[in-house]
Amino acid sequence: MVRTMPYGRKALFIGGHAAYVKGMPEEEGHALIEELYALAAQEKFIYRHKWKQHDLVIWDNRCTMHAATPLTSDEYRRDVRRTTINEHGPESTAAEWARAA
Repeated sequence: MVRTMPYGRKALFIGGHAAYVKGMPEEEGHALIEELYALAAQEKFIYRHKWKQHDLVIWDNRCTMHAATPLTSDEYRRDVRRTTINEHGPESTAAEWARAA
């Protein structure tokens, strides 16, 4: 339930995909998941972007819980794209990749 990024930062790996905790009774594991989710979803940890024309928002999907908010208008076109970088294999920086090329 805790992911350690290659650079050492730890992040909770919880969300809608979390169904049980290995080695715990089902009810106890579910209660722990709910408690951790409630902790992580506190208002002080939530970022809500106030969109302006030409904005670009990028997040690290490995250590971020995210959800879209409802569209309140169809006045503007919404263009949402997913980009995956280095999904498989060891992580490296762009500088490390350039040296290896």
